[in-house]
Amino acid sequence: MENLQYLAGWIPQTSATAVLLAAVWAVLQGRIIPRSTHEEVRRDRDAYRTGADTALAATREMATNVARLTAAVEQLAASQRETLSLVHQLLPARPQ
Repeated sequence: MENLQYLAGWIPQTSATAVLLAAVWAVLQGRIIPRSTHEEVRRDRDAYRTGADTALAATREMATNVARLTAAVEQLAASQRETLSLVHQLLPARPQ
């Protein structure tokens, strides 16, 4: 019975220590950055949102440019087909 009581106290302490060590390890690796004030958290959040908005705008602009480029390539292909058609009409047929 004493062993069970010993384990009942030892397991939560070991678990809490493991969580604490994991948090310290994450801070040391830079995965978690501690903040001292709420203003720092807001500033970081706003900077993240601004960066995300900038990336989203760049992605939308890139998609627009791809659409324009695709349309230009399609026009070029149509023009080349038309040119080839005219060339075939102007050239005499080859004797067989």
